[in-house]
Amino acid sequence: MISYFFGGECLPIREGQGAMDKSGLERRYFLALVCASALTPSCLHAATRTVTDSRGRQVVLGAASRIACIGGTITETLYRLGAADQIVAVDTTSTWPEAALKDKKSLGYMRAISSEGVLSVKPDLILAMDAAGPADAMSQLVASGIPIVFVDSTPSPDAIIGRTQFLAKVVNREQAGTQLAQDIQQKFSALKDWRDTHAASPRVLFIMRMTNNRPLAAGRGTAADAVIRLAGGVNVGADLQGYKLLNTESLVTLKPDIILTMNQGGEDIRKALLSDPGFGLTPAGQKKAIVEMEGERLLGFGPRTPEAALDLARLMAKAEHPA
Repeated sequence: MISYFFGGECLPIREGQGAMDKSGLERRYFLALVCASALTPSCLHAATRTVTDSRGRQVVLGAASRIACIGGTITETLYRLGAADQIVAVDTTSTWPEAALKDKKSLGYMRAISSEGVLSVKPDLILAMDAAGPADAMSQLVASGIPIVFVDSTPSPDAIIGRTQFLAKVVNREQAGTQLAQDIQQKFSALKDWRDTHAASPRVLFIMRMTNNRPLAAGRGTAADAVIRLAGGVNVGADLQGYKLLNTESLVTLKPDIILTMNQGGEDIRKALLSDPGFGLTPAGQKKAIVEMEGERLLGFGPRTPEAALDLARLMAKAEHPA
């Protein structure tokens, strides 16, 4: 059961329902933040609509004039919907547009969120990707009574369209959402047209980072796996589940044609791979075929995804056939 603030009353939080299981002083501080956030004028407006979030929770929304965004996909979409002025804080994955991290308060990394930090910006709505965490912090935010809406993080074209329309409803910009969804769909059509005329399906391995000189590679169920397939590639790590560390023997056995990684940390990955004799035995190593893209654009599965996937397809084609 979700608790809300009615008539300006700060409802108590019982032990086990999200209050910090630390010292009494910390609990009082958390409750003080909860009450201070809930009593901002925008939160006292009558609820205007109800949405069902990705966890099946019915959430009553009010003015939504002070939104805390936990997830770059959410931030990016709200900016594209023209709702930037309603955002007061974003997490560090909100790398686009660049103004987001410059102009808005920072909530830290989306998987290491502090509930106190979120409440300190006095939001009247919290939007969080399903992957946001840690779980204790999310539970505390739910228990705070501030409306919090969890957003589906499925990495697929249909999910992008659905997220766009859902977020448009949340911020009461449904007409803008329809237009944005149509634009995204048109760009997916352009991606399909390109793929229809380029039949090659390179074998691609996405490496998140190096750990003790071992690559952390993307398997099935990851955004990297989804974007590789979307761009027309074959994820050679698809037999893995999630992200797994590989040894040199595994890297050689997988025989990737291309290594895909993010700009963030990409140079370190490139140096580590090129100094690994095992990598030199792979088709990617022989051609030094390493493709880098900005992380959130590549993996965020937001409005920029069809263009990012098309760029990736072109980069893979160039890496396969260097001039």
